[in-house]
Amino acid sequence: MLKLIIGLMLLASSHVYAAELSWQDKLSWQNIQKNWQDDVQFHGFLSQGLISSSGNNVYGHSKNSVSALTEVGLNASYQYSSQISFAIQGLYRRAGSTTGKNGIGVLDYAFMDYRFFNDNQWQVGIRGGRIKNPWGLYNETRDVSFTRPTMFMPLPYYERSRGLVLAMNGGQVYVNQFTSWGDLYFKFNLGVTESDQELLIAVTSNPAISGKLNTSGVNFLTQLRYEILEGQYVFAVSYAQMDFEYKGLSPIYNNLQVPIRPLMLSMQYNGERFSLAAEYNLQWNHFYGALVPEIKNVSEGWYIQGGYKILDNLEATIRYDQTARDKDDPLGKKISALSGGLMPAYYLFTHDTTISLRWDVTPEWMLRAEYHRVHGASNISMIDNPDIGDIAEHWNIYALQVAFRF
Repeated sequence: MLKLIIGLMLLASSHVYAAELSWQDKLSWQNIQKNWQDDVQFHGFLSQGLISSSGNNVYGHSKNSVSALTEVGLNASYQYSSQISFAIQGLYRRAGSTTGKNGIGVLDYAFMDYRFFNDNQWQVGIRGGRIKNPWGLYNETRDVSFTRPTMFMPLPYYERSRGLVLAMNGGQVYVNQFTSWGDLYFKFNLGVTESDQELLIAVTSNPAISGKLNTSGVNFLTQLRYEILEGQYVFAVSYAQMDFEYKGLSPIYNNLQVPIRPLMLSMQYNGERFSLAAEYNLQWNHFYGALVPEIKNVSEGWYIQGGYKILDNLEATIRYDQTARDKDDPLGKKISALSGGLMPAYYLFTHDTTISLRWDVTPEWMLRAEYHRVHGASNISMIDNPDIGDIAEHWNIYALQVAFRF
């Protein structure tokens, strides 16, 4: 996919040169440089976070110690014409044992955008390639520290199984309408979702399981977003239909099917000094196979978050999050009893109070300090915390972060 996108970009650029420049001008570095500077944009970001915690590990060995979260991204966009553009971004992320000792580098997105209708009221187009999923308020830019409200994503985004809604290989149709009463944005993604090891572990509650969950059929994800006064008020509804099946050597999980149906409701207010956001997530889960008991439940997560700009470049944020593996068993007592106590009840829910302070030193540099008081442990990684008997119910997270962008 990466080679295809780069090849198309080079082919497109050579077409522009041929149409606009004589053969003598083609040899002029000034003209070549001007063409690329006008039509190609490069941007990037880098963030480094340090985390310490009590009770449970976060992004590595943070319990009574210090772990690190590293995020690096480099992107390029090329405007071939008024209708056709290309965009690509590579991402390096190191977040404890979930990404290995040396982290992981991935193709975050890479797509061609063809906008076949564009005026003052309507924009209609399609994208093809690897496309970010429009999920909630923050998913499309969740790895860019400057664009998320705190160092850690709100709990309803299920960071432990982030691959579930991160991006999709396929296509997107988008329709935007701009009116005097507000702006509407509709996106529909269709394609293949790449799962991750954390989702398989979460489904089986088995940190030692091998194999993976593959997409079963074609998945889709869609969002309708409504903005008033150029984003001062934002409302959105996001829905996805994703089906996975187990592929591996474990005979117990042979033919394991994992259909997931998540729904996210979002609202946001952005004032001059004060901001408010809230999101509510429901996820219908259905796990079944030849040798595993059928599980059917609905997970629930929500948060409310307020931000206040103390100074133009200094902002404080406070948030309360709550998630439950089963909304009909919000404290996990029934599931824990069915497991004979092998699965602690507090492993099935999380309540998190967050206080964060962000200082934009310059437009390019940002510093952040953050504290979490956590009850429950449904948000922790089983890869970083393999001993379920050693998991704490009440614990704290302390974090510092520095970020740069260009």
